[in-house]
Amino acid sequence: MDAFLAIAGFEARTRLKRLSTWAYFAVFFALSMLWIAAAGGAIEGAIISFGSGKVWINSPFAIAQTVALLGMVALTVIGAIMGRAIQQDAEHRTEPFFHTAPIGKLAYLGGRYAGAIVVLLVVLSSIALGSLAGLLVPGIDPDRVGPVRVAPYVLPYLTILLPNLVALGGIFFCVGALARRMLPVYVGSIVLLVGYLAANGLMRNMENKTLAAMLDPFGSNAMSRVTEYWTIAQKNEWLVPFDGLLAWNRLLWIAIGVAILAL
Repeated sequence: MDAFLAIAGFEARTRLKRLSTWAYFAVFFALSMLWIAAAGGAIEGAIISFGSGKVWINSPFAIAQTVALLGMVALTVIGAIMGRAIQQDAEHRTEPFFHTAPIGKLAYLGGRYAGAIVVLLVVLSSIALGSLAGLLVPGIDPDRVGPVRVAPYVLPYLTILLPNLVALGGIFFCVGALARRMLPVYVGSIVLLVGYLAANGLMRNMENKTLAAMLDPFGSNAMSRVTEYWTIAQKNEWLVPFDGLLAWNRLLWIAIGVAILAL
């Protein structure tokens, strides 16, 4: 356990000192802030709606959708950080050091993986912080803003984003470990994102809505199914629950990610 924590801590500290990490943070902070500002009417000509003009832009429903959408946009960043966490040892030729040191495979691989997860959580915390900052942009319609609560900003990270990091991050980590090059990781992240966007319409039109929701690796379709018949009042007040179809979707893709990591 000491070796695991030491490697995880080293990976997190090293990445958090790099300019690229904070560049990613700044980009998603700005995207989130502009997204919320546009939804609130601060940007003329922008049309962003969370299903109704009466749904608050900081409602639990709107925040969950914002985190899910921008978390999906961050797929290439997830691939870059997760793949690099393990590929860098091959590039810098430090693998023999780790392979001959008294460090177990779980501590070595698990430490690299856990450290990358921590870095990604720091980077993607910018989505929630940017969403809060967007409420302060001049020109926001005050009728579109509800009470500010902490839980709606935290819960989507636990139910949507963290499972995505475990599952999809595990895939990129595995590709980086086996290919020992970053190009397959970058290509894989782009192909996965483009393929998902192309297939999303087909999944939404499937007769078996439950199957379509379960096939969605990002959980957004499952979340849409859970909230499909919510009223405006429910979208403004209720937290998106981690149960039913959403819970099964998350458990399925976490299991897939863990299985790939085990490989």
